[in-house]
Order: sequence, then structure tokens, then C-alpha cells
Amino acid sequence: MKYFPLVWASVMRKPTRAILTLLSVMLAFTLFGLTIGMNATFDKLKEEARDDRIFAFARFGGLVPVALARQIESIPGVKIVAASSGIGGYIQDPKNRVFVQMMDDKVREVNPEYPITPAQWQMIRDDRQGMLVSKMQADRWHLKAGDTLVIASPMVKKVDGTMSWTFKVAAVTPDISYMSQGYMFGNFDYMDKARTLSDQSKTGQFRVLVADGSKTAEIAAQIESKFANSPVPLQSLTEKVAFDVSNTGMDIAAVDRDIALAGMFMVLFLTANGIAQAVRERIAEFATLKTIGFSDNGVIALVFAEAALPCLLGAGLGVALAAFLSQTIPRFLPPGQGLPIPTMTVMVFVWAVIAAAVIAFASSALPALRLKRMDIATALSGR
Repeated sequence: MKYFPLVWASVMRKPTRAILTLLSVMLAFTLFGLTIGMNATFDKLKEEARDDRIFAFARFGGLVPVALARQIESIPGVKIVAASSGIGGYIQDPKNRVFVQMMDDKVREVNPEYPITPAQWQMIRDDRQGMLVSKMQADRWHLKAGDTLVIASPMVKKVDGTMSWTFKVAAVTPDISYMSQGYMFGNFDYMDKARTLSDQSKTGQFRVLVADGSKTAEIAAQIESKFANSPVPLQSLTEKVAFDVSNTGMDIAAVDRDIALAGMFMVLFLTANGIAQAVRERIAEFATLKTIGFSDNGVIALVFAEAALPCLLGAGLGVALAAFLSQTIPRFLPPGQGLPIPTMTVMVFVWAVIAAAVIAFASSALPALRLKRMDIATALSGR
């Protein structure tokens, strides 16, 4: 630490260059933090996905008749089929977008891991207008049990021609990790009986629970085959497949890693160029340090510290900004879409520190080699 003032003076010799370098490194590590954090989210989703559940929905979009649930349940190996749909709209102002997932009674059995007690599920069964609101959504809209919420939904109109849906908050419940914006659960029967006649007795998707997780993919294929020639063909995805972003036709996780790597190469180029230029400008100073007793390793350590300071500081600021953005992003995303956000785990910070140290070492390697081979007399003469 006694040499820190010397390192700081070297870095701040040209304040404009130092500040611009720091900002560039910070932005690169912000991108690094977001992309690596997103990969952590994808890994978490895959880990939490159950291997005994299937999502079934209309292959070409739209609603499917609820009556198909009985036909799906007739397939050997299927235990329970639950219907769920949604009401998307806004509160007072179109900017205040919300999404309510309307669940039928069987969802509690298909998704037993939800942090909702049987008594809370019963609340929205007993009160058709009842709603379960996660803590995140309750904090966002300043809701508590007993409050009334009116949602305008132009896409889901009621049988009376209006588009206002009234809900009563039955309980505030814990958040679910992969629902990055929280959730609102309502009673499917309330929506079904109140919407236009053409949409009644129809749902957006089925949640299918199977008896044997090893046969989930096989049962999903049977569901698709059973309804292949029906008026409403179905597409079925196991939860493992639905939650695995690598099955979307593009390996998003690999793209994220490539983006992070590109950012690190940018930082390496920028830092290496800056350190090389700084060393060229101060050859005589380094020769003087050697003359007064600094060893080759001591001079090299000073160069490494000069490279490491903006790298480590920029990495810390960048990942901190990424963590802030990961908490802010959900406010600007369409609600209820299940869009993932970066998860800033401890390993994201660890990888950032490792990357910053590697970049600092690589940036200072060639300048350090030049200083080690430097002829002191020639350097002091200015030649």
C-alpha cells in the first residue's frame, strides 16, 4: 500500500485518458455482468424446471376448448390437467400494465411448489373476484389484503361489452423465483363466465401433470398426436424444454457468453493500448526508478498495479451498475410474460474480478517485458 500514491499519480497523470478508460471499462463490465447474470438465470430456470409437467396450447395460437382437458386426462400416464389463461391490461393509465393469471382449481395440484397455502387457494375459489398478489406486485401497486383493484383489458372484453375487470385482493403471498416481476393469480371461472360468449369455455393453455417423469416427453408427443387432426391442433412442451432457452432454435446462453467475451476483448485492447502508451511516455522515469534501487520485479509490479487499478475499479462499478439495472429492468418489461432478468449471484462478481485481473496481467505483459529488457543508460539519455 505504501506505493499506492505512486501508482495513483501515474494513473492520473492524464486525467482525461484515465476517466475515459475507467468509464469504458465500467460499461464493458456492466455488459459482462448482465450477460453472465442472464446465464445464471437460465441455469436456475433449468434446475427448477420439473420433469413431470407439460404445457399444452393451441399450435397456431388462440384459445382452446376447456373440454379437451378430459380427453388429455384419458391418455395413460396423465394424472391431472389444469386450465389457465390470463387477463392483460392496465390500471387507470395504459402505462400501468398488469397481467393476471387466471387459474382453475386444479392448478394447486399441478403446481404444488407454489408458496401458496391451501387456505389461500380456497380464498379465490370462494370469492370469484378474489386475487392472490405476490409481495413484489403488492409493493409495486401498494396493495394489501381487502383492497379492490380495477383492471382495464381491451383484449379481454366482458359479455356486457365493457372491459373493466374488478378484483379483490384476498391475500399477499410470497414471490416465486422465476416470476421475475411477481404475479397475480385470479379465479379462472370468474373470467370464463364473464367474458364474451364466443370465448367462454376456452382457455389459453393446459398444465398437465404426469405420473412418471421419465415418460413426460412420450406423453407430450401423444397429446400432439391425439389432436393433430382436430379443429384445434395442440402443441405440447415439457417444462424442462419450455424453461431451456437453448431449445428456442438459438443458444441464447452461448450468445450471451460471446457478447461478454467481446466486451472483455474490448477492455483488453483499450487497457493494453493505454498502458503501452503510458510506459512509452515514461521510459526515463522507469529508468530512474531502477537507478535508485527498484528491481525489475518492482517496476513490473508498478506497471501491473497501474493496469489493475482501472480494471478492478471499473469491474466493481460495472457489476454494481448491472446489479442495479437487474432490479430496475422489470419495471419496464411487459408484465406476465415470464421474461427472465439477470440473476446477480456471487459467482458473477467472482468472474468479474477474475476477468479484471487477467486483463490487467495481459495488458501489462508486453510493456513489462520491454521495461525488463530496457537499457538504463539509453533510457536516461532519452534515445
